[in-house]
Amino acid sequence: MATNLILITSIIHAPNLPLSYISTRSVFTPRERFEQTKRTILSIREKIPKSQIIIVECSDLTHEENEYLTTNSDYFINLIDNIEAKNNIYSMSKSLGEGTMTMFAMDYINKNNIYFDNFFKITGRYWLSDNFNYGNFDNNKIIVHYINNNSNNVSTSLYKLYKNDVNNFHIFLQSNVHSMIRCVGYEILFAQFLKTVDSEKVHNMYKIGVNGYISVSNDFIDN
Repeated sequence: MATNLILITSIIHAPNLPLSYISTRSVFTPRERFEQTKRTILSIREKIPKSQIIIVECSDLTHEENEYLTTNSDYFINLIDNIEAKNNIYSMSKSLGEGTMTMFAMDYINKNNIYFDNFFKITGRYWLSDNFNYGNFDNNKIIVHYINNNSNNVSTSLYKLYKNDVNNFHIFLQSNVHSMIRCVGYEILFAQFLKTVDSEKVHNMYKIGVNGYISVSNDFIDN
C-alpha cells in the first residue's frame, strides 16, 4: 500500500492584518480555528491509510494547542520565530503566505529524507468530506479540482501530487516568489504549474472531497 504524506498549512492565531483583497483576515476566533483544525486532522486519520501528517504553523500557540498539534502529527513546524517567514506569511499576499509554508515543508521533507508515494496538501480548518474516496488518489496522477471547471483557476484547499512531481513544484514555487509578492493568486499560480506537466498526468475531479469555511467570509465550501 502507498505511503501518504499530508501537509496541513495552519495559522491558529490569525493576525489582525489586512489581505490585499479584504481587510478582515479571519472571521473566526483562535479557539474556533483550533477546533476546526482538529477536525482536519481527524478526517485525515479516518480517510487516508498509512498517513503521515506534517503541519506547518505560524502563530504563538497556547500550551494546549502546541501539545495537541505536536502529539497528533508526525512532523510539526512552527515558523513564528522565523522573522522572514513570518513576514511573508503575515503579509498582504495570501499566496506568499501559502507558498512560503509549502516551500518550508518541502525543504524539511528533503532535509529529513521523508519517504512517501503520494503528497497531499489540505488547508487547516478544512476537512475530508463524505465525497472523499481514497481510491481516486492512490495512483501516479496529480489530482485537483478546477474552480468552476476553469483550468486557469485550481483549488488549493486540497490537492494531491505524486512523489515524482513534488520536486518540480518546489522549484516552480521558488521561481515564482516574485509573483506571490505581487499578490498573484495561489490558485492561478498552481494552475500555471499544472500546464508545465503532461496533461495526461493531471486529473480534475468535480467533487474532490473537501469541505470547509472560507476564513474571510464564513462561506461554506463543498468541493
